[in-house]
Amino acid sequence: MAAPLLRHLSRTNVIARRSVLAFSKHNNDMQCRYLRNSKSLPPYLKEQVERRTKVGPEPKRHPSAFGCWNYDAELFAFGKRLGEDFDVDILREAFISRSYIEMEIEERKKVGVKTQIPDTSCNEELSKEGKQLIQKYLKAYLRFNFPYMFEEGISAICEYLMTTEILASVGKLIGVRDLIQSKHYPPTDEEMVDTFMAVVAAVAKSQTEEKAGAFVVDFLVPRLVGKDINEMWKLDNPMGLLSAVLQSRGMASPESRLLWQTGCSSIMSLYHVGIYSDKELIGRSPGETLTIAEEQAAKEALKNVMKSDDSRPPFLSSSKVPLKSLDLEKKNPSADLLLKLYSQSDTSAQRATK
Repeated sequence: MAAPLLRHLSRTNVIARRSVLAFSKHNNDMQCRYLRNSKSLPPYLKEQVERRTKVGPEPKRHPSAFGCWNYDAELFAFGKRLGEDFDVDILREAFISRSYIEMEIEERKKVGVKTQIPDTSCNEELSKEGKQLIQKYLKAYLRFNFPYMFEEGISAICEYLMTTEILASVGKLIGVRDLIQSKHYPPTDEEMVDTFMAVVAAVAKSQTEEKAGAFVVDFLVPRLVGKDINEMWKLDNPMGLLSAVLQSRGMASPESRLLWQTGCSSIMSLYHVGIYSDKELIGRSPGETLTIAEEQAAKEALKNVMKSDDSRPPFLSSSKVPLKSLDLEKKNPSADLLLKLYSQSDTSAQRATK
């Protein structure tokens, strides 16, 4: 039984080998092409890399340059991706930049067309309205989350979120770069910032200001996650501000005490200072010197007073914040005003003692 089986298997291999050879005879071109590529492919790729390096990278082109581009469909899809119902005419105006209007005017002059494009066609007015809305609702949201923080701290956080880097990054992520009608591509960061603010104003005009406020909160506040919001506000005199805060609350003046120290006679010295009020520890921090440690401890005490320390609750989403009932004009106490009142009371007390 074994011999016929082996004979059958060997015969099958012979038939398979003959069929492959017959296939290769009728497909000499394919066989030769594979062998030729195996030898010439590395030099060919090397030549391609050298030519690309010599010419430089390919310039970025707008998606419309590749065909299959429907601007109206892209505008509609933009609103649906964000979950907002836009007025198409207002949204279209939000994506027209000043440089695009100037380019259209120059091209019409070259052709000989004398019709003028109105200045209201670009997004400058919408951008100004959007900037006001962003500042108003951001500050109202921050005051709601940090009711004990001073107004200067609220303004500092708002200024951080209003920087060109943050707004341009958010605008790029929501997809405004390809929709901006600009003189050049990709558009500049300033154009992306203006467009994002114009989109916020378009939300307010298409729906309500509360919807625009929720839009701002959902897209800008997440940028604060993982950031130390207290470092955004530069304090010049933390101990003086802490003294004024404690005095306004009827508490004793702060007293700094050295908790422990190590390596005082080396370049790796470390001092740990605590701030006490009424024999209660309200803040502590390490530092390379006593002065630095005392200043950092005063900042930690202010964090605890303003309830903006690292153990604070997370930021709330727009759905959990009553934007309609927020007082947009109400402001938190001012640190500068409190310091002035504290300094005036100190000077009056010194004169009374004299």
